Amino acid sequence: MKRLSLLITCVLLALFTFCQNKNFLFEGTPVFHGAKIVGNYPNTDFMFTIPATGDRPITFGADNLPVGLSLDPSSGIIKGKVGNAAEYKIKVSAQNTKGKAEEELKIVVGDNLCLTPAMGWNSWNVFTKNIDEKMLMEMADAMVANGMRDEGYQYINIDDFWHSDSRDSLGRPVPDAKKFPHGMKYVSDYMHSKGLKLGIYSCAGNMTCGRRFGGYTYEEIDAKSYAEWGIDLLKYDYCYAPPSQKVAVERYSKMGNALKHSGRSIVFSICEWGFRKPWLWTAKVGGHYSRSTPDIMDTWKFPSIFVYSTMAIINREEKLWKYAGPGHWNDPDMLIVGNYGKGNATSRDGIFKGMTDAEYRSHFSLWCMFSAPLLASCDLRKMNDATSTILTNPEILAIDQDELGEQAKPIYKLAGIRVYLKHLKDGSVAVAVLNTSKSTRKFDLKENLLGLSGTYAVHDVWQHADAGTLKDKISVTIQSHETMVFRISK
Repeated sequence: MKRLSLLITCVLLALFTFCQNKNFLFEGTPVFHGAKIVGNYPNTDFMFTIPATGDRPITFGADNLPVGLSLDPSSGIIKGKVGNAAEYKIKVSAQNTKGKAEEELKIVVGDNLCLTPAMGWNSWNVFTKNIDEKMLMEMADAMVANGMRDEGYQYINIDDFWHSDSRDSLGRPVPDAKKFPHGMKYVSDYMHSKGLKLGIYSCAGNMTCGRRFGGYTYEEIDAKSYAEWGIDLLKYDYCYAPPSQKVAVERYSKMGNALKHSGRSIVFSICEWGFRKPWLWTAKVGGHYSRSTPDIMDTWKFPSIFVYSTMAIINREEKLWKYAGPGHWNDPDMLIVGNYGKGNATSRDGIFKGMTDAEYRSHFSLWCMFSAPLLASCDLRKMNDATSTILTNPEILAIDQDELGEQAKPIYKLAGIRVYLKHLKDGSVAVAVLNTSKSTRKFDLKENLLGLSGTYAVHDVWQHADAGTLKDKISVTIQSHETMVFRISK
């Protein structure tokens, strides 16, 4: 009995150690993740880190790189400039002591960026104004150490409150010297050295939402400064600006044009909260994704039209499926996975206590089904295992990053059950089944509902396991507020 007890203790200890060890993403043969297609403007700096997990060290290769690009085989970082607009098909490889993997990467040099939804991290939800260069660099280090970069996360985005009290005498933006004593170029250089990219924040009004200096009338100066700093993404808010759609389109067009001619490939994130239907004009003004809702709060559901809970955003986002596509995505706001009611912005002074891990998993599942930007906004340095497991699930990330770029369409809504369907590039379909009710439900997922006929293999994305064969139907049991996601293929 003592030996059995000791054996059980050892097994449990081993499992605990495994779960606590974030380096499990650095085990085994190389496996590719993230975007399979990347856009860049001609004659501007290009940088892309080939995302791959597996035992380190990994040696990377890239055949048929266009003239002007080169690969660092030890880091997997591709850098350089390409002058000729074209689609280049690159054969990338990753090899370690366990084996070798190869796949095709498309580099599209032309007029489009953000050909798959942006993936990264944003400072706002968890830190609000409490930011500085040291913390941002630590987030970058954490993103590398925990494997998120190697699964396709690219951006470290600074939100509001990076600003000095005023612009300089020439009208150029100036960062807060206490928060950023080495300047913003120093921070971007650090991000780029890690194979990551840097995003920044401004506003189409005279002031930002935090009452720092805005970008209105300074669009060309700001775009040029951001390019000189090495900025890769701009989130552009809409506080202290006129309410009309016409004015919003004019102001976003001016910044979009300035960014396009800044001499750098800068992704343009439009953040006017969906009040002026940006999904109708995002691409026209040079935007690459646009907020379709007000700010998310860290709660599953809340009985107020003025509070955007996870369910309130899902209700809004599911109606916009036909407007999303490569280079112009709907943005249902940043992720609150892992905040547990502690985020400075999303807890609303302690009113919202956070969600369960099952609810965070549903939140993440639907954002991936919606082909949404995935911008984590928790403290990456302190993630627990549940949070890490959600944010680094390669199978659900692959659904978000699928090259076809379709946003899931709602196909069923009855008695607390919702079903969403998304076609994928390889001919398979992703299906999410959400239980919005307060009790466990059983549901028959039928072929005719999905528009299928015949026999199909069903794979459970969260269990990482085969879930049987779909022939006529499969029966599932779904816990309250749980979302089950399946990849169904011939």
